[in-house]
Amino acid sequence: MSWKGDLIKAGIHSDGSNINIWRGDLTIYGSMIFTGGAITFSGANTGHHIDTTGLWGVGLTGGAIVVGDYSNPIAFGEVTEHVVGLCVNLSGYTDDASNFIPIHGKFTTTDDCAANAVAQAIYGRVDIAHDINGSYGVRGAITITGSPSVNQAYGMFATLSTAACELAETGHLVGVAVEVTGSADITRVAGSWGKVCGSRVSWQATDAIASVPTVGSDVGVGTLATLDTGFNVSAVGALTSSFRSQNLGSTPTNVIKVDGDHTYFANFTDTDGSEDTAYEADAAAATTIVGKLMLLTSAGAKGYINVYTTPN
Repeated sequence: MSWKGDLIKAGIHSDGSNINIWRGDLTIYGSMIFTGGAITFSGANTGHHIDTTGLWGVGLTGGAIVVGDYSNPIAFGEVTEHVVGLCVNLSGYTDDASNFIPIHGKFTTTDDCAANAVAQAIYGRVDIAHDINGSYGVRGAITITGSPSVNQAYGMFATLSTAACELAETGHLVGVAVEVTGSADITRVAGSWGKVCGSRVSWQATDAIASVPTVGSDVGVGTLATLDTGFNVSAVGALTSSFRSQNLGSTPTNVIKVDGDHTYFANFTDTDGSEDTAYEADAAAATTIVGKLMLLTSAGAKGYINVYTTPN
């Protein structure tokens, strides 16, 4: 029987331009190279279209699926359209507690790692050396249309499940971490209000949201949970203001608003005595004033708020 006939019997047919496989599997030992071609999967498949079960080359140039490699990009040059490296677009609905996960990245340790080792399930990076309008290392977006019933909708979501462990000297366990580095000056055009921020909330929603509270940043503490500090600033370098409320023309109503019972409005106790920079003892022992809070007035001079032992 001819070689071509054997392929037909095996369910493989070629017309000189295309290869069709209509039954069975195709096993390739070695490499397959496509020059100017493409692989298309059509029809239902209850398994995997592409299934990788073996090991592959390690190092920054290795990978199970590689488009370019870590150090050598696919050079498009100038383009006048969008360029998409990986596109996954799904639609559907679930009738139980199942999830839709278009892209799933997971890594599991199998033994102790060496010092300074890092695990990253998904890593996004943009290198900028030329003019550009916007860039995002990782971007998430949610669009709500119609009037659906929604429990939670997060543009970016992170979970951190803790267990007994030991933190290194500079270690942290963080749900969402931001690190800002650099040593060069950053300028801005005249009239710009741009800033360099560790995190930023740009609130563009109108006052049409009237049925529920709107909050720029929210910290919720569960019924049985314990949280020492809702907002913490630890300064070793130069810090001008721990909190700043800036009026750019809207005249905010309150700088600080306190609802419900609180034991103290502020706590100035500190074992190292540093509270003296914000609290000064008053020598007038004959009065009920035991101290004063120091502030800066609009004229740039010191002002004081008296502290009493009893409500006055």
